Amino acid sequence: MEQHFERHPWLLPLTLAVLTVIFLRPAVIPQGPDQVLNGADFPNMFYPLHQYIRQTILSGELPLWNPRSFIGHPIIGNPHAALFYPATWFMWLVGVQRGMNLVLVFHTWLSAWGMARLARSFGASYVGSLLAGILYAMSGWAGAHYYAGHYNLLVVFAWIPWAMAAYRHALAAGTWRATLPGIAILGAALLAGHPPMVLYLGIGLLTLWLYHLAQADDPLHGAWYAGRLLAITVLGGLVLGAALVLPAAELTLLSARNGADLTFANQFALPPAQFIDIALPGFFGNPKNPPYYYWGADFFEEFTPYAGLLPLLAIPLAIRLRKGWYFVGLVVMGLVLSVGVEGALMPILLRWVPGFSMFRAPGRSLFFVMLGMAGLTALLTTALQTSTLEARRDLLRPAVRRWLPIGAGVAFAGAIFFSGWYASASHVEPMPLRAFVVSGSLAEAGVILVGVWLVLWLWIEPEPKAQRWALLLTVILVTLDAWHVAIPIITYSEVPEPAIWRGARTTIPTGPDARVVAPGGSETGSQVTGHLNVAGYDPLEVESYAKLEALTDRHDPSSSVNTLLGVKYLMVTSPYDKPNWELIGITEGNIYYRRKDPFPRAWIASSVAVEPNDDAVREIIKAGKENLQQKVYLDHAVDCPSSGGTATITQYRIDDVEIKTGGAGGILTLSDQFYPGWQASVDGQPAPIYRADTVFRAVCVPTGDHIVRFEYRPMSLYVGLSLTIIGWLALALWVIYRLVARRNGTRQMVNPAGA
Repeated sequence: MEQHFERHPWLLPLTLAVLTVIFLRPAVIPQGPDQVLNGADFPNMFYPLHQYIRQTILSGELPLWNPRSFIGHPIIGNPHAALFYPATWFMWLVGVQRGMNLVLVFHTWLSAWGMARLARSFGASYVGSLLAGILYAMSGWAGAHYYAGHYNLLVVFAWIPWAMAAYRHALAAGTWRATLPGIAILGAALLAGHPPMVLYLGIGLLTLWLYHLAQADDPLHGAWYAGRLLAITVLGGLVLGAALVLPAAELTLLSARNGADLTFANQFALPPAQFIDIALPGFFGNPKNPPYYYWGADFFEEFTPYAGLLPLLAIPLAIRLRKGWYFVGLVVMGLVLSVGVEGALMPILLRWVPGFSMFRAPGRSLFFVMLGMAGLTALLTTALQTSTLEARRDLLRPAVRRWLPIGAGVAFAGAIFFSGWYASASHVEPMPLRAFVVSGSLAEAGVILVGVWLVLWLWIEPEPKAQRWALLLTVILVTLDAWHVAIPIITYSEVPEPAIWRGARTTIPTGPDARVVAPGGSETGSQVTGHLNVAGYDPLEVESYAKLEALTDRHDPSSSVNTLLGVKYLMVTSPYDKPNWELIGITEGNIYYRRKDPFPRAWIASSVAVEPNDDAVREIIKAGKENLQQKVYLDHAVDCPSSGGTATITQYRIDDVEIKTGGAGGILTLSDQFYPGWQASVDGQPAPIYRADTVFRAVCVPTGDHIVRFEYRPMSLYVGLSLTIIGWLALALWVIYRLVARRNGTRQMVNPAGA
């Protein structure tokens, strides 16, 4: 097997491609015409978001802004939109759901191949590298995030081993030109849009810097040499990814996550008791298996690092071999980080790594455990392939004679104990069913341990054919063990439009006054239907609006906040009996109401109050006692006498709004999100935008009839996109130059001058 890969290196990515297709077969060859990945965030966030982007592009507009969620939200700064990542463009061409599935298939293969390349850079054999790729891309950790529907995470995840391998290449070459592959990879990862995983990528590069430092004969020189190459890679990558980095940084600084503290960052830390999931992935149930499902700590997808029992055994075996210390270090670091503040390392990172506090779910750090086990499995397989029979026996005998038989015996004994508990219990749920699940998990582990024992026994057999069988069975066992956890939790189904939004299409008109309140859990349907929902589903909600929403129940259409927002329509599943609401339709059990006296979406107040304290203004809004159509609150004084007037929205597009005003004039307020990048003009002349009622856009209009335009023209996009285009163009020209120079050099060698 190894000889085939050595003679034909292209077989390695080809084999991983075939395995990827098998692993994600329903995504490649759907079982039905509309069968797609249905992990939670796919239908709840990613499919609707990208359908909105595709609709907008096909209508001839550039979706820089999204007026259909919250009271407006930037698309360019939203990492989940990944507007400038080429895979997003592919979805525009073939359709969102099908396109996203194929994009993920491609990136699963890419991640497997990248991990194989990283393992090869550490001296792993081809077969060992193959196993590393399988474990990295197709085991429990990846499967759990498919279950959760973490699209951007899985895309950036694919680039991490490539970035680490590229950095090792640069360290080996020692020239700035050798950093170009790493720069391109980091730029692509940044454009792919998942900042927490990009941060993990950065931590991975930092660990390689430390590893190089530990190996250097002259630590000071080694630190400078490796640090310089790392700095060039990071700065170059930031330039290539600036089209997303700058707008996303702008949004992050204005989001509710800015200034997050240790308590926020420590959310969803792994309870140490759940380390058992590394060896027994079903010990706390499975969210896809009714009726007992999963009863461990939230969230399942963050606490499922299962790579397999042989990869787990590779940790002590690597220590016995005195090899793979880098990957052992990754395992230890991942375990320490995953428990959050209890591990003591996370508070240090929070203090010294900018932006680290904005990301929660320390349990996701189990990524490094999975990465470490993949690398150790590759190195262990390589050692078994290249060592003598005596060396293999010395390494494996303790495991074959003691560790594995004892482990299998304990697993089977535990299975019998818990099955007996189940059989003898009074069946007062949930404990009896949980005991039954634990029994099955232990029995499954026992069977796998027997398989591991058989494989290792073959490795120490003297028969010449035993080693070939051992290698083949190692590949089969590791693959099936990884898949048996990952594949069952990756599910597929049709993802139809929610019935409540289907009914809204025919019952509620779209337009600038189509601001609605929808039931919780169905916030993003408006992105497809065209209605303006006051809620949304995004972790980077603008802080000023999040604070305003928190004043009252966002699902109460008659609250003082929703009244001010101009909510005109209500979508519910049960009757809503209020005198100022009228029934307009019932479809598929969903009920639709229209408010008889909605607050206008644009208005000119007759008086202005200056209140720089936003909390004080929010309390006034919450009380609902003042007529906020007559009085508007600004955060600073402006020279604009306000007497009132009329305002009519005449054009409401994605990135621009036109309003016709008349009357005495004053402060015109539009109940859309105040946000950097919006520009205003009155009759074509630029006008400053003010922040009204803590969240709205406002402008001063004079007496008489005027046309006011709000246009979204963000400087962060222009600067970021310019840097990205220039950077990628320069990189492409350099590659072309090198290819031409290499080709000319080859010609000169073949046809020397004067020949």
